[in-house]
Amino acid sequence: MIIAMIFLLLMTLIGTTAMRGSTMQERMSGNSRDWNLAFQSAEAGLREAENFLLTTAVLPDFDGTAGRYQMNSPLTPVWVGNAPTDGNGFITYAGPLPGITAPPRYYMEELSSITPAGTETETGTPLEEIFYFRITVMGFGAALDDFGNPVASVVLSTVYRSR
Repeated sequence: MIIAMIFLLLMTLIGTTAMRGSTMQERMSGNSRDWNLAFQSAEAGLREAENFLLTTAVLPDFDGTAGRYQMNSPLTPVWVGNAPTDGNGFITYAGPLPGITAPPRYYMEELSSITPAGTETETGTPLEEIFYFRITVMGFGAALDDFGNPVASVVLSTVYRSR
């Protein structure tokens, strides 16, 4: 009887330990999925901004409003925590992204333009300047915390060269 009780106690301890391990692995895989969703949503925001810069015939002024800024402007949004502070605006992703808590938000900065060396012809007519833009995006995952804020957020930034 005592041996059976000791054996039962050992089996209970092994079962409890196995359940704790399974629960921890389930949490880790859920957090990994949430981070992956946030990363993919940030990538979607980058592609939307790049597509805007590629397909817009005449780009609007980068005057510090509506998510378009000059390089290193003090007006750009600050990405702190899960919600960026609104400098003079950011752009919200327009397409559908199922399974996330909030659409990605991004802003674009116009960097300096260059005229590559050796691009002038003998007649002195220069070719077009090449413009560079920095795009910064914040994407969000699927889970919310107790206060209604997204648990996972990813910030991506890229430099994009115009056509």
